[in-house]
Amino acid sequence: MCAAVVDERFLLSDRQRDDLLDWIGQRPLNGRPLHAFLSAISFAALRPQEAIVLRVRDAHLPDEGPGALVIHPRRLADGDEEAEGAGEPRVVPACPELVEVLRAEAARRGLRPDDTLFTRDDSRPLSGAVYRRAWDEARKAVLEAHEIDSPLGRRVSDLRDARIATWLSGYRSALDVFKVAERVGVSAPSLARRFPHCFQASGEVSNDLIEAALAVTDLDCEAKPAALNP
Repeated sequence: MCAAVVDERFLLSDRQRDDLLDWIGQRPLNGRPLHAFLSAISFAALRPQEAIVLRVRDAHLPDEGPGALVIHPRRLADGDEEAEGAGEPRVVPACPELVEVLRAEAARRGLRPDDTLFTRDDSRPLSGAVYRRAWDEARKAVLEAHEIDSPLGRRVSDLRDARIATWLSGYRSALDVFKVAERVGVSAPSLARRFPHCFQASGEVSNDLIEAALAVTDLDCEAKPAALNP
């Protein structure tokens, strides 16, 4: 099943994202772990099912500057977004803002390398039902009435879509497109199909750019999973 095309009119803005995350972070029950979990999806463009299984050892969180997350392949259910994404582990950069959030969460709970990064306040697993319910509550509390009734940020995975669109926006080369595809665990053509508005050139999809991206074979080496320390 092909993933649906993303409508640029319903991508969350940075302000909307921040307002939603801030509201969730202030919830008295599970607010802080949910804020950290959703931040990982938003700033590293992870699939929710990838973020929920992250362990401390998968995160390189330096005292200052950017870090990295090692994302291990998982089998996705039929019909899931970008089911082609399972494969080799990939390294995803973590911006300083995300590093700070994850470091604070790990320190707050006194986590060890083998511990799961995101659990409820009572240490039970953070289930899909829990984070989806919190997300629905946040949308109703933060968004305008006409936005609540629209597809805007309707799914938690829309945080991932907004980040991917940001990475694809503006001037880019074929290598840039290839690197974004590698970073999020999909192919360059699937990015073009799902985010066509990011590949517009004079009103038409830039097929030349996608074809060039597919031809790229020499990538700058990024940090390998084995080189990362918890």
